[in-house]
Order: sequence, then C-alpha cells, then structure tokens
Amino acid sequence: MKKQTYKLFVIALFASLLLLTAGCTGNAEQETQDENIETIESVLQKALTGPNDELKKIFNNEEIEDLVQYDKDHFEEYFANETSYVEFVSQNNGSGILIQAMKYDYSFKVKNIEYEKTESEEIIYDFTVELQYQKEGSEKSEVEIVTGEANLNEEHKIEDMLIRIDEFLGSLVN
Repeated sequence: MKKQTYKLFVIALFASLLLLTAGCTGNAEQETQDENIETIESVLQKALTGPNDELKKIFNNEEIEDLVQYDKDHFEEYFANETSYVEFVSQNNGSGILIQAMKYDYSFKVKNIEYEKTESEEIIYDFTVELQYQKEGSEKSEVEIVTGEANLNEEHKIEDMLIRIDEFLGSLVN
C-alpha cells in the first residue's frame, strides 16, 4: 500500500513539475513577444499620431536641427543601432510622415494595430494599422489601412522597419 501511494505521489510531483516548466516557458516566450510588440507599437504611435504642437512649431520655424533632434528624441531609443535608426528616419519615416500630413492640413490618429509574427527564423512581425485621418477644419474623418513589417533583435530593438504609407500620402494631395 505504501509503495502504491509513493508511486502516485512521484507521478503527481513529476506531472506538476512538467506543467510548471511548460507554463514558464510559454510565459517567457509571450513576454518576449509582448516586448517586441511594445517596441513596434511605440514607434508606430509616434510616427502615425499627430502632428503634435511641438512638431508643428518645429515645422513652422523651419529649423532642420530641431527636426533632427525631435526624431532623435522620439525614435532613436527603439532602434538596434545608429544605422538602423538613420535608415528609418531617412526613408521619410519618423516625423517625415507627419510633416507630409501637415503640408496638406491633415492630422492622423492610430485607431488599431494588429501584429503577426512571421514564420521566419528571424524576429519579424507584419503589422496592419487602422489610421484615422482628418482634414483640418473638417468634421469628417476617414480610415486608411497601412501595412508594414519590423525586424527586431534579441534585445527587442528594431533592426529594420518598413511602413508602407507612400501611396496613401500621395493620395492626400488630390
């Protein structure tokens, strides 16, 4: 009888440890994914919501140094290195998207973002953004779907990011 009780105890203990280990592994993976998404979301929110008063002031003063500092303050910390950051802002991302909106008197607001991790061995996420836009002085707003992808490293920093918005920005002129 004692042997049977002992066997049941060992089996229950082993099963509990197995479940605990599996649960911790899943949580670590989920935590990593959440940190990656937080990074991507921070950049998308800052690049696609606005323009805020600070950016409007910089735009109206036409001071390039201030604009460079604005981008640095708002985006640099999310990128893996100087090269990836410079590549992002030089592709008219960063404040460039909101400056284009200002040129045509539009404001943008991110309504929703959906993420999907790709099957790649690298850490790549595809994203879809519901972007609300509104002409200054108008009560009517519309929503545009913007897509893109972000490639991150193990430290949850962006190595490369593409926001496919050029076609939409071009349509604002009309």
